Amino acid sequence: YKTDYNRYKKYLQPYFGETLLVKITPKDCQDLIDDLEEEGKGKTAEELYSLLSVIFKMAILHRLIDYNPLDIVIHTKHENEHGVALTKEEERKLLSETKDVILRNALALGLYTGMRPNEYKTAKIEGKFIVAINSKRKNGKIEYKKIPITKMLEPYLKEGINVPTEKKLRAAIREVLSNHKLYDLRTTFYTRCTECGVAEPAMKEFVGHSLGKLADAYTDFSDEYLLREGGKLLY
Repeated sequence: YKTDYNRYKKYLQPYFGETLLVKITPKDCQDLIDDLEEEGKGKTAEELYSLLSVIFKMAILHRLIDYNPLDIVIHTKHENEHGVALTKEEERKLLSETKDVILRNALALGLYTGMRPNEYKTAKIEGKFIVAINSKRKNGKIEYKKIPITKMLEPYLKEGINVPTEKKLRAAIREVLSNHKLYDLRTTFYTRCTECGVAEPAMKEFVGHSLGKLADAYTDFSDEYLLREGGKLLY
């Protein structure tokens, strides 16, 4: 809700202003989408298209408008970019050249847990594990995931967990590795797990991916198994 409301405030409200719903034309919507795509904001254009679609559909159901202006609006489906793994040398450079201890420790947390950036702030230490909310579950339930505290991560947890804002973390990684983004830490974790022979079910458990409907329903990994597989992440 907050994310959609912020998109509305940032893009839709300034663009449409006080225009009544019944006065919004397909061309108005097409121009908005086209402008964003020309600026290289394809993902934002798709998100706003989706948000407008819901707004107009609800307006029709409430009999405020007779048709959906988006019905004849053309937009290109945005393809999500996958992260690019850091090389081992880039890993060392990132952690050695990030002088701010809090920033460095938070980057190490992402690098050695594979959490999504929006999950960092939910992370806490519970025994031998990092426990965080899995942000990608869509059934409305809060689901937690457990990632072992490996020997790679352990040195960076001596001060506990103190996570700066995503904005500061993104700036920190750009300062040292201008060709990488924050999400690349997650890709790096998955890549290193694969290289170190961590079993795929354990990897999926760590990063919060589904094992499949049947496996999700009947699989409950023991702490011993997760710790054993996590222990393989050593390089």
